[in-house]
Amino acid sequence: MADEYPSAEVLGIDLSPIQPGWVPPNVRFLIDDAESEWAHGSGRFDYVHARHITMAIKNWPKLLAQAYDALKPGGWIELQELRLATSCDDGTMPEGYGFTVFLRYLAEGFDRFGIDLLGMEKNAARLEQAGFVNVQEKIWKIPIGTWAKGDKMKTIGAYNRAVINDALTGVSMAPYTRGLGWKASEVEVFAAQVRKDLGNPGIHSYYTFHAVYGQKPASG
Repeated sequence: MADEYPSAEVLGIDLSPIQPGWVPPNVRFLIDDAESEWAHGSGRFDYVHARHITMAIKNWPKLLAQAYDALKPGGWIELQELRLATSCDDGTMPEGYGFTVFLRYLAEGFDRFGIDLLGMEKNAARLEQAGFVNVQEKIWKIPIGTWAKGDKMKTIGAYNRAVINDALTGVSMAPYTRGLGWKASEVEVFAAQVRKDLGNPGIHSYYTFHAVYGQKPASG
């Protein structure tokens, strides 16, 4: 965003200091909690962006109300999320596919903490309820592995599988152990089994990436 719009000022926030140091000169980072009170003032931003936070937010109405207030009239908000549920269009994904089972247990574990793994399905409705107009949703299929046609989709699938493999244990340890009562060693063994299925090129699985965006009314 900063490279494409060099005249813009881009502010990024996160809870921890994980930001890169090599960034365009029009970017700055702030350690902050998006659910705390926004201290930026009303009508300051042209665009508010949030990605992969659906399970972290406890009070969506408050968050979106603050985003609405912080946007200029006519400004846009965009929420980007993966829908963590596997799909397959050609029947190659078997019953008991490891990653499908993994996500099912993950959903059950998070549910014990009151967290909805598929809460992102409500994002379009959330924007409308917050007063945004022209709300739209775009959806892309994200392959898991290198089975898809075309170099671009094979590369996306390879990166996606690598991300999943790296995240399996870290993402699941708390919901599996504290939510479902598993032992840490059981999580590790199960993750290894899931990785085996993820490496099977004959299974054409994917999930979807959703971009939901809406506009603050010009008179808002």
